[in-house]
Amino acid sequence: DLPGTLTFTDLETAELVKYVDNAWHALKVAFGNEVGLIAKSLRIDSEKLIDIFLADTRLNISPAYLRPRFAFGGSCLPKDLRALTYLARSVDLDLPILNHVLASNRMLIDRGVDWVLDHPAKRVAVLGISFKSNTDDVRESPYVELVERLVGKGREVRIFDPNIKPACMMGANKDYLNRYLPHIPDLIVSEIEEAVGWADVIVVTAQHPAYADGLSKVRPDQDILDFARIGLLNGAGRYEGFLW
Repeated sequence: DLPGTLTFTDLETAELVKYVDNAWHALKVAFGNEVGLIAKSLRIDSEKLIDIFLADTRLNISPAYLRPRFAFGGSCLPKDLRALTYLARSVDLDLPILNHVLASNRMLIDRGVDWVLDHPAKRVAVLGISFKSNTDDVRESPYVELVERLVGKGREVRIFDPNIKPACMMGANKDYLNRYLPHIPDLIVSEIEEAVGWADVIVVTAQHPAYADGLSKVRPDQDILDFARIGLLNGAGRYEGFLW
């Protein structure tokens, strides 16, 4: 049995509602991240701001996806948003809001890459490259692009992600990783202590117990760049949050 209400409808409505769902989720991510940009530029805590915003469950709907973090990715949101805007163009409709969600997401990725590159140290450990926690799905993951661009700029990169085992990946997921990070076997390590101990800069992309364990051992001379609001766990290291 599946939770929730079972709805029977025609095929066309079922297909379109899936696109609409994911376009809305993408819009929420982009909205939350742009709020985070404004808040940080004004030295306002974006988490406290969103806590107040989300307290209004009558008008502001669900808190899901709205907390400032980083760009969205995965196999659904970008693809379905492109499909929906393509459908609109095919019937001569201009949808200014939906047409610019991906542009907003692209801007966040560019800012994130620049943020890491602003730290001149050569050795960068990236904790997590899947598009969200607890999955091995790397399709359109902004963190795969982050690693690709860091390597392209001459950074030495080590990746630790307990969900990613290149030898076990299959299908489109494997094809995507091989296309954008063909050198992944040279970058990935099996122990977080190896990545953290080696690095000058540590990039955190998700909240995961293994990352918390590793970050408890950081040194005062290391930079911790947090995309996931995991926080500074042991008081050591030079901590920075992306949108907070």
